[in-house]
Amino acid sequence: MLVLLLALVSVSSAAAAVSGPAATNLSAAQITVRPSTARLGQRPRIVVSNIVARSLQVQLVGATGQSGKLIGWRSLRFVDRTWVATLPAPALHGIYPIELRTAAGATTFGSPRWLLRVFEPGTASRPSFSDPADVVDWWVRTVPGRTIVAFKAWPLPDFDRRDVRLHRLFVVAYSPTGDVDPLDRLGIFITAVREGYQGRWRLLEATVEP
Repeated sequence: MLVLLLALVSVSSAAAAVSGPAATNLSAAQITVRPSTARLGQRPRIVVSNIVARSLQVQLVGATGQSGKLIGWRSLRFVDRTWVATLPAPALHGIYPIELRTAAGATTFGSPRWLLRVFEPGTASRPSFSDPADVVDWWVRTVPGRTIVAFKAWPLPDFDRRDVRLHRLFVVAYSPTGDVDPLDRLGIFITAVREGYQGRWRLLEATVEP
């Protein structure tokens, strides 16, 4: 009986050695993204450390490709005690939360600090506001000869899957200063972006279509 028990222990140990260690708590993970602020079309590199797992996957929450479909999970490679991958390039400017999981169907984990910014140059240096509506007023005032007529919050279009806690869309009607003719009014869509879930708002972009 003792011989049989020893044999079973030996087999179990060998199986564990082949399959590798179980995953640690993903809350201990440390990530580095370079560059942390990317240009549209750029694919940053992510490095994840302090994780023991058989595999690791990453996704950018709300990121869509040129087709408008959500970008799926990407596998990382284990290199020199760290997990590395090249992140996909979202089709839209914005801020994208980063999530990890150890395998398909496994519990996902993220942190409020794990964010990829996809900005045009100069975005981070624009004035910030506690209220996203103030972004609209600032944009109109920065363009000489324009007077705001009205604006209202606008829902993100169906193809836009960005986190609404970090992105707000407004439709704006404005006119040349002193011109009261409604036929001369112009329209623009203003997207405000938030610097993290508790951060301030600034202009992300102004476009003629949402």
